[in-house]
Amino acid sequence: MSELTDATEPQLTADERRMPFLEHLAELRDRLRNAVIAIVLAAIGCYLFRGWLFQVMARPLLTAFKVAKEKGVAGQLIFTSPIEAFLVLLKTALVSAIFVASPVIFYQLWAFIAPGLYSHEKRWALPFVMVSVLLFAGGGLFCYYFVLPPGYEFFLTAATDASVQLMKNIGTDIQIQDAVQIRPLISMEEYFGLTLMLLLVFGVVFELPLVLSVLAMLGIVSAKSLWRFNRYAILIFAIAGAVLTPGDLVIGQLAMAGSLTVLYNLSICIAWLVERKRSAADLESAEQSDPTEHSLTRVE
Repeated sequence: MSELTDATEPQLTADERRMPFLEHLAELRDRLRNAVIAIVLAAIGCYLFRGWLFQVMARPLLTAFKVAKEKGVAGQLIFTSPIEAFLVLLKTALVSAIFVASPVIFYQLWAFIAPGLYSHEKRWALPFVMVSVLLFAGGGLFCYYFVLPPGYEFFLTAATDASVQLMKNIGTDIQIQDAVQIRPLISMEEYFGLTLMLLLVFGVVFELPLVLSVLAMLGIVSAKSLWRFNRYAILIFAIAGAVLTPGDLVIGQLAMAGSLTVLYNLSICIAWLVERKRSAADLESAEQSDPTEHSLTRVE
């Protein structure tokens, strides 16, 4: 038994052996440190373009203000604290930096989980980083173009409709109209906090197929178990679409639930392919570890 162990042990590389728990913690610390450094450097660069980033992030609200103004109510973006504007610009630069530094972040994540993979699976580092960045950015873009504009338009127009109805009930008394007129005065902290949070949430949600694929590579989940959970996943996606999509936006809710359903089923296909390749790798490894038994089996 010891001879067999000595014969097979040199075939394992240093990365393929199990790492002790303390080494895992040290590896996690190093990866987190590198990711934080990348985010800080990207945040410094993004802060230099804070004016342009502010305009981009404020565009969905400005579009909603334009719609509200057509109904007779003018909106305004305000701040109520001396440091609120500075903190909003800083937070905008920080969230933007997470998207900019996402290639480094996902590479550090891959480097952390790579020791648990086969040697031929470790060559997927570049595809993993590229796909993860595309999914993360795609989730943010989906939120920016399909969720935020109609969501803010719904909320502001709901208030303007109430204001118009109130003006009709008051009549022609100008003084009373000025006293009770509803104006959308949106705080910078509240608007940018909600907007930036939704961008990050949608970016993370769109990583679903990649997460499930990595779990399948590690052997934690299987394509069969994911397929069995499919009906429950569709229900969860429908609820998530109703909760995460602001306002009574049926099209937005259906778009989010549908996209998540497509991504989930795509991850099932990827998990099935990963399992096939992993089974082939296990068979090849078994043949190389005991070639005598394999030859005797073929003779029989």
